[in-house]
Amino acid sequence: MIITTLAAAALLQASAADILVENALHISTSQGEYTTYFNEDGTYSTSIGISGSWWLEGSELCVERSTGEGGCQPLQEGLSLGDSWQAENPTIGETVTYTIVPRG
Repeated sequence: MIITTLAAAALLQASAADILVENALHISTSQGEYTTYFNEDGTYSTSIGISGSWWLEGSELCVERSTGEGGCQPLQEGLSLGDSWQAENPTIGETVTYTIVPRG
């Protein structure tokens, strides 16, 4: 069975969405830490009162705060609980540390 590039991208999106919805994303910045909770309906909220919408665009995670700030960033493949990486947060323009943590 041959998996086309389009089908592989769809599988990546489904897997990434499942990981994000089933868990939470802990974010460490120079100004503090917070946790983001992604919902199946395309909304998100944080432990510091920020909310908005999210979606996957190809292999990128995109967010838009309810106040209008937002952007997209590459999402690593094969993420699982406990994984950490550093990348620029599109809403604050700062390199931060992301960690997949249990939803709770």
